[in-house]
Amino acid sequence: MALLHKASNENFFSGVQNKLMLILGKKNVASKDVTDLLDNLSTVFFDLKKRGDVSVNAQDAVSIMVDVLDIVNPEESFEVSKTCQIWEQVLQLPNVTLSNQTSEKLIAWTLQFLRHENPSVLVDILSFLAVAVNYKEIKQAKDLKILLGPSGFVINKLNEDQQINNLTVLILKVLCNFTYCSGEKDWSTISKDLVEECIIQFIKIQEQQLNSDPSNFNILRVLILCFYGLENIFVRFTNSTAPHLETIFGLPLKYAPIRPSSLPFVELPSKSDQAKNPKVRKKRPPSKVQSKNRSQDSHSEEIGIEPHLQTKNKPWAKNSISISSSDSELSDSDVQSYQRLKETQGKVRSSALKMLSAAFKFCDQRSVMGYWSAFLPDSSQGQVYRHSLVTPILKDCSVKVRCSALVALSSLLQAIQPTLAMASHQETRTGSFIPLSHTLAETIIAVQRSLILSVSAEQSASALIQILKCLAVAATVFPYEKLPMELVSKTIQQCIPFLDNKDPDVKVACLSVLRILLCARSANPQIVQMFNEEKTGKCWLLEHCLTLIDGQAGFPLTLESLLVIGEVARSNIRVAQPYFQHIVRSICHKLLTDQDSGIQIRCAKALALVGASILQEMEKEDSDQFISRDEAVQLWIYIIRHGLADILQAASVPPLKAEACAALATVGSQIFECLPRELRILFVTLALGCATDGDASVRAASIRILGFAVTFNTLNDDASFLLDSSEKILPLLVDGNLLVALNASWALGNLADTLDKDQNSLLEEMPRDFLVNLIKAALHAAQGPMKVRCNGIRALGIFVKIIPDVPSQGSETAILLDQAISVIAKQATIGNFMKNRWNACYACGNILQNIKLLTAFSHWMDKLIESLLIVFRSCANFKVRISAANAMLNVKHRELLSHHYIRIWFTLLDSLANSEHIDDFSEFQHHETMCRQICNALCKLITLITKDDLSQLQEAVMKYYDVFSAQFSKFLKSLLPEQLELVIEASEYMRQLGQPVGSLTQSQKSAVELFQELLIIPG
Repeated sequence: MALLHKASNENFFSGVQNKLMLILGKKNVASKDVTDLLDNLSTVFFDLKKRGDVSVNAQDAVSIMVDVLDIVNPEESFEVSKTCQIWEQVLQLPNVTLSNQTSEKLIAWTLQFLRHENPSVLVDILSFLAVAVNYKEIKQAKDLKILLGPSGFVINKLNEDQQINNLTVLILKVLCNFTYCSGEKDWSTISKDLVEECIIQFIKIQEQQLNSDPSNFNILRVLILCFYGLENIFVRFTNSTAPHLETIFGLPLKYAPIRPSSLPFVELPSKSDQAKNPKVRKKRPPSKVQSKNRSQDSHSEEIGIEPHLQTKNKPWAKNSISISSSDSELSDSDVQSYQRLKETQGKVRSSALKMLSAAFKFCDQRSVMGYWSAFLPDSSQGQVYRHSLVTPILKDCSVKVRCSALVALSSLLQAIQPTLAMASHQETRTGSFIPLSHTLAETIIAVQRSLILSVSAEQSASALIQILKCLAVAATVFPYEKLPMELVSKTIQQCIPFLDNKDPDVKVACLSVLRILLCARSANPQIVQMFNEEKTGKCWLLEHCLTLIDGQAGFPLTLESLLVIGEVARSNIRVAQPYFQHIVRSICHKLLTDQDSGIQIRCAKALALVGASILQEMEKEDSDQFISRDEAVQLWIYIIRHGLADILQAASVPPLKAEACAALATVGSQIFECLPRELRILFVTLALGCATDGDASVRAASIRILGFAVTFNTLNDDASFLLDSSEKILPLLVDGNLLVALNASWALGNLADTLDKDQNSLLEEMPRDFLVNLIKAALHAAQGPMKVRCNGIRALGIFVKIIPDVPSQGSETAILLDQAISVIAKQATIGNFMKNRWNACYACGNILQNIKLLTAFSHWMDKLIESLLIVFRSCANFKVRISAANAMLNVKHRELLSHHYIRIWFTLLDSLANSEHIDDFSEFQHHETMCRQICNALCKLITLITKDDLSQLQEAVMKYYDVFSAQFSKFLKSLLPEQLELVIEASEYMRQLGQPVGSLTQSQKSAVELFQELLIIPG
């Protein structure tokens, strides 16, 4: 028996609790007492649900109802029904949670009463169960399979009923709610067998209803529930649908209006004829052929029932009720009934399309690619479409159905983007063979033209917005450079009038389409030219957006305008360059004067995009730049003085400060060194000050500024700045926020690179314990979170490389260095995060350059060499092996390798021989580079050969001679003249090693000749 907790609100529960305790204390409970108690509970919970009162502890209600289960008599139908109704109300209260024990008890209680097979309570039990299965604890109850399993009571009841009735609808509600899994919970514990059974039942019922009467509301409800249940399954249990995909994808073709359309392509009006607002749909008089085809459905059209739901077996618009063609003879109730029927039929089509959207979005991309031809048209201009998602977009009278079809089409286009990328239109084609690329191009042309046509015909704002969103997706995935350019020009022509539409959401969607067309195709001069005015050559889209920003355009339109400006500046600086001064001034003014933080944040993001574009230009040669350095400097002076400085110094909202820091990080070294001295000081002050901000996002963004700043030419030799930066970076390595720690480790790696470039002068100016503290921090980062380690390892290798003095044995510094080298060696050999292993090999290469340190501590050399050899032997990732081979190039002295030298040769040759064994095909692209780097490392090892090594090396080379000679010959042929330095050095070394000839044994002479033969550079 559950404990009875005293309710938080005495008025609600105190009386009920007292009565329940009295009843529970009796041996023989009177039926009237139970009935009165249930009436009181029903009144209380109904009142709570109606008022939405959250002051009552819902768990108290659950505890009471759990105890009620013990006093309900299975023979009393009224008590059972009443209990189910009350439970249904309780489970819909806010903040209800069920324990596993309560869930199991509820399922057991449900099974107990279902076994009595009392038809008078079945509806109430199923209604309660439909609410209960929404809870995760109920979904994973052990006994639920007795209800919903293949031979469970609910499934058997569903299969027994030959006719669709209210009971069928309730059962399907139970199955639908079982498949609905909301939120971010872990749903992997849900039985896959039950999900599989739900799929089977949904499919079976839909197939059974193909020849049913489409005017039966119960049938329509059942179909809606089946599609909804399948949609839920695609969202959470996609893998379970794999064996049934072919059948599931066939269902919408039968129930949704995806059928051949008699609507041909219509030539679009010219730009001058375009209206400013969407046109109203007008019914065209049918042609003779169309009239003949539609005569069968004329009766349905007279009463307003959709003729779209059609199958091969029976037209779905059939209605057996004879209705007069005169509207005046219809009563109001008849009109309402037919209108309701029409809406319900539309819901069936809409739910079928929503299920398709979920399938396209969540199914494996390869699976969806196998079915694209069933849902997209492939007709040329003037021809009739076949089955496609375009048909409901153009023909369906329901706005919701058109919107659902557009969402499904958008999801499909995104899913099959790799396939669509192969499209290539051929204006003149010879022969009977039609390549797949041309078929895809015809499909894309048909889809684009249909969307353009629907834009001009659509009168619903919501559907128009969805069409424009679909056009935006099309602009992202369609390869326009290989298609007729008129597709783009007509799309732009159709969108331009909607820039002046009254609905701001339509304007936003229109701007989104134009933005993607311009920015995603910025390399195509033909498309870029479409956005320029013929007379002035100016970009009318940028001018329009700048006008919106300077005025009072409203929140969503201003955001989209800022996004357009930022993206155009980032993707095509040639278009944006004439407007840069206007852009910067307008954005900075909006940044400081607008009261909406959302718009301010978007302004800061736009400045970041502009700054990134300028930075990219500064990295080019002067002759290739579209903006001069002087112009860029003047822009940045304005941005800092009249924009970012005020935001970073004021008490701004944290997200805004973070975006302002992100914008400031795009200054770049070339611009920074040209800024006035006071702005450079302000830049450093702002970056260092924000690093201690209370908000994690601001700290992460500011530490990123410092990560860039320590590499600037005017700051990387400033010991004071580097010391101040390190004092900000080191504490943030252990920050509780992962992004902060990640950015801090990256900044530490950049600081290490800076110290490595000018180590002597800088380290002399630093405190004595400066480098030791950096090593400690890097060592901690190298063992921290997985994504933080890579930069910590990189920095650690550099710090060990540049340590100036060799510590004494057993000193604190020696122990610290031993730990550092052990961590690096370990990270190189273990783990599946290859970026860490790559950086560990890179760190090994850096440490190998500290000859004094490795000479004094030879066992550290053993650790490093052993870790690199393990990489060559066992690491399947070729990029990691390349890094290990590069590390070997840093070995300068034969004495350091000692007894490892011959082992290294055998390992590298074996790695070269086994390089053809590729388990992961994605590694194939790195195969040639890896072989080249291993050959490069072998060249370096040749320069370290002693006469005593020659005999053993001849044995190693002869063992792998075929592979070695083939790969080495390919390596030599691939080298450019400026890359032959190491090969020439190795060849010259072998020539000198062979002199005088009399000093070598016969086997040594053979080895020298062998290496000289291999090192012959092809002419």
